[in-house]
Amino acid sequence: MKIRDLTPVPQFGVGGTDLGIPVRMPTGEIGFFFGDTFAENRVGGPGWRSPVLLYSHTHDLDDGVRFHRAAGGSTAKQLWDYPHNNPEFSTVLPTDAIVIGTRIYLHVLVVRGLPDTRWTEIQYSDDNGETWTHGGPKARWEGWEFGGHRRMLTWEHGGDGFVYVMTTGGLERDKNVLLFRCPEDQLLNRDFYEPWGFSNGAWAWGNPPTPILPVGSKVGELCLRRMQNNWVLSYFNEAEYNITIRVVGQITDNWHTAPTFRPVRGPSGNGGPDVVTRLYGGYVHPDSTFDNFHIIVSEWAESGWPYRAMQFRAQVQPAVPIEEDEHMSAREVAAAFRDDHPVTLYDGSGRKLDLREAIAEILWKEVTNLGLEGRPVPADRQDDQFGHILSTHALAEQNNKLLRALCEKAGIDVDQVLG
Repeated sequence: MKIRDLTPVPQFGVGGTDLGIPVRMPTGEIGFFFGDTFAENRVGGPGWRSPVLLYSHTHDLDDGVRFHRAAGGSTAKQLWDYPHNNPEFSTVLPTDAIVIGTRIYLHVLVVRGLPDTRWTEIQYSDDNGETWTHGGPKARWEGWEFGGHRRMLTWEHGGDGFVYVMTTGGLERDKNVLLFRCPEDQLLNRDFYEPWGFSNGAWAWGNPPTPILPVGSKVGELCLRRMQNNWVLSYFNEAEYNITIRVVGQITDNWHTAPTFRPVRGPSGNGGPDVVTRLYGGYVHPDSTFDNFHIIVSEWAESGWPYRAMQFRAQVQPAVPIEEDEHMSAREVAAAFRDDHPVTLYDGSGRKLDLREAIAEILWKEVTNLGLEGRPVPADRQDDQFGHILSTHALAEQNNKLLRALCEKAGIDVDQVLG
């Protein structure tokens, strides 16, 4: 079911655009990475930029995502400077981003015309997406590597110190999917990407990579996410011309037999609310749950309109039982307070947290279960409702009680903590 068009966004100079890859930023905002973007509501014209980044405070997904600011200020900028249609390449397109600590890693395709992928590379930002740095010579892959199967990429934390990476072909959208893993502190070093493959009668890490989807799969844009004890892969299925979503319990489970859902389709047979004429994309919103699953889908035209990103709600079921309680224990918080015994804290998606973020994670989980009546809801429902909830006196008292209880349980001097 379509929720709304996310673009155009004229207040930030965004007209025709696509992709809108949503990622939880170090600040807690949701960042949306867009591809070829133009000032007018069409393909082409003035103001050609890519990639472009917009930020959203929206967490109530059923009301539709709204944007509250852009990287670059009043007009969304191209994230790093380069001339389009230069002798080497024509544009740079984002495929996915991941956050580790306070650093954002963005993987991009460098293309010369469509669909010619020259190479792919990783850029990173340490200031929440305002400025970007190239990852260096080890953070680049040529378009021909792995038989052209390592162009578009998606990645996700495993919660075990590894980032799990899926790759496919380029804009031809005619390849299957390969699986890799990489230590999360080595994403800028291609030598540490270890393939998953079948050899000598067994699947194992370190084998030559083997396609993981059914034979004949033709995959375009793809999005791998871990949520509620399940792994979700959403992708544009060129062979069937739809958005396909597969769900497994473990990343190395059999993706051929995974429960499969097709929430958005192209124009075949009868129309309906799930039909998009020229669709692609299919990126999972990071606030999604299996009870409220949202994806970002694009639509294009050879010229003119539509050229946009849209928000859809999908019906997707888990492959294995959901884990509801993902927040950290008081013991983990206590360990973080002790200088002589540092630990690494992770949120439910496997992202490293500092102490302040860890406490915020716990408080947020508890806040959502408080069920306070009469909490304020902003009239336009565009702002971060968490901020409005926390502004209430009643909830401030609840937070104080909760923090005191946690500190007492962990053996921490609460007066020192509260200052």
